[in-house]
Amino acid sequence: MALVVVAEDNLEHQRLIVKVVRRLHHEVVTVSNGMAALDAVRSRRPDLVIADVDMPELDGVRLCQTIRADPDTAATPVALITGYLPASDPEHRLAGATVVVRKPFGVQELTDVVKGCLDGAATSAVAASAGFVDALLHTLDVGVVVCDPQGRLLLLNRTLRAFFGDDSASVPLSEWPSRFVLRHHDGTRLTAAELPLSRALAGEAVEHADMLAYDLQQRPHWLVINAHGIYDVDGALIGAVAAVHDVTAEYRAHRYQQCKSDVLEVLARAPDAGTAAAEMLQAIGLRLEWPYVRLWLVDPVSDRLLPAAIFTAPDSQPLPVPSSFERGHGLAGRCWERGEPVWVPDIHGPDSPVVPEIADAATYRAAGAVPVRSGTAVVGVLTFFSCERQEPEPAIAVLLAGITGHIGAYLERRRAEDLALQLAASVEEYIALVGHELRTPLTSIAAYTELITESPDTTPLSEVRKLLDVVVRNTDQLRALVDQLLDLAALESGQVTLDTAPVDLSEVVAGAVAAARPAAGARGIAVDGDRTGRLTVPGDGPRLRQVVDHLLDNAVKYSPDGATVTVTLTGADDVAELAVTDTGAGVPAEEHPHLLRRLYRGSNARHHGIPGVGLGLAISRAIVERHRGTLTIAMGQPGTTATVRLPCTDRAAATAQP
Repeated sequence: MALVVVAEDNLEHQRLIVKVVRRLHHEVVTVSNGMAALDAVRSRRPDLVIADVDMPELDGVRLCQTIRADPDTAATPVALITGYLPASDPEHRLAGATVVVRKPFGVQELTDVVKGCLDGAATSAVAASAGFVDALLHTLDVGVVVCDPQGRLLLLNRTLRAFFGDDSASVPLSEWPSRFVLRHHDGTRLTAAELPLSRALAGEAVEHADMLAYDLQQRPHWLVINAHGIYDVDGALIGAVAAVHDVTAEYRAHRYQQCKSDVLEVLARAPDAGTAAAEMLQAIGLRLEWPYVRLWLVDPVSDRLLPAAIFTAPDSQPLPVPSSFERGHGLAGRCWERGEPVWVPDIHGPDSPVVPEIADAATYRAAGAVPVRSGTAVVGVLTFFSCERQEPEPAIAVLLAGITGHIGAYLERRRAEDLALQLAASVEEYIALVGHELRTPLTSIAAYTELITESPDTTPLSEVRKLLDVVVRNTDQLRALVDQLLDLAALESGQVTLDTAPVDLSEVVAGAVAAARPAAGARGIAVDGDRTGRLTVPGDGPRLRQVVDHLLDNAVKYSPDGATVTVTLTGADDVAELAVTDTGAGVPAEEHPHLLRRLYRGSNARHHGIPGVGLGLAISRAIVERHRGTLTIAMGQPGTTATVRLPCTDRAAATAQP
């Protein structure tokens, strides 16, 4: 509520003015002459004076002049009301009137005048107060800094003090780049002459200058700065002022979008999963400025995370890499167990999930992990390390969830494409079977049977027996082929029930090696076994022996005379690993992807007359997969290694137990 002095000798006009003022909920003091009005102004110090120009003892113009001449009342707004002189008369302006109202006036007009004068008075009072500028600058979210011509800071508002520290105001402008490690957005060093305030002191009007700075928690911020010189009325430079805008959110949003685009481009053009993983991690590391990024994928055999790909920025520190992570162990294992992102602002902190051997070796400050999903299942984990503190950010969490979702979809799509190719290949293989593998023995059987039929009765029995031997041999070959095909079909369809029990795989391998040595020794081939002690796996013993026999038979069959076949059996991380290595010529590289398909035989085997029908590896793979394991073939220089990985524990059974 304001105090208004109304000086009007016309009682009707006085009542009207009082009513208007009171409708605005202000207090009113009424007088009828100029001298009484002057006394009321000096004693009551009102917020507004409304005076008629034509008053006894002291008219309104002289009253206004007197009020303006007194320093204590000079700022008081005065509204003059006149019925004689026009509102624009110079006498009113010289008197210092705030506003002049010409009679006749309306209620709304007078209401607007009173409100305008009182609002203006409040604004003037605040603006004229000593703390107005300080209060304004310190309530801004935008950083404001002012310096003198020598670069000494005169003002640093609260926003910048919170960013750089309270003692930053005492740091000379020339020392700011080195003291606070200031850079351009591209990471290059910022010199003192390039500082926006320095450029403004040099006479430049600086607009949207870029700067990268770190706050007190060492978090990076991307800033955009406008700076201009300050000049006095004579045009002399008396300082410079800069406004500092934090555009970190916008900068990161743009960078995140670029990262997502790069990853999608990699996934669209990568020829295989390995290439896609390597290029994708590089795109993520470079765009998000993470010097170390790693992809882990769930191994279905060991039920552990295995390393799949890595990106290390140039000149960045490599880290020791564990062979695997179990669920809940380490940063990757904890992310896998929770199925949600894990943020580690300080990898050396007491609650850090980073394993000690990695944390102790790392100079990185922060880390994080994001699950890779395929549908609802977690099929992998993406981990990263950063040199800067990495707080949980909703925007980057959404970005990484989208990226890892694309990775999971890509892996699932590749598996689906492989299955489709295998299905198509199966159709082609059965056609090839009808066209070759079945027709070949049938041709011999039919032809030699015809020869026997056409033989004269006088043909010696010895000659007929030779023809019968061909028929018998091809009949046995045909029967073996049909039996193996039926066995493979039953294994793949699940119609064969495995007799699962604890099996000492070491004993199975030893028996297979002993059985293979006589045939191998006939050609001077040595079969060396390197195995651990008892290594128990849940499985079907005869079927596992069938796998080892097939692998040894292949290794001996494709090795040159006098060569060595090596059998290695090891166990680690609840996984038994059997490797059978020969020193043969192997198969051409372009044929490598087809080795595990049914009825496929390498061109070198066909051309050199090496016996076989191409079902041994396919049956072995089916048996191993029924044991929830994997069979892989790797080519060496020279030689081939077949590797079988089997789980040492029956996780399905363990899960079912109470």
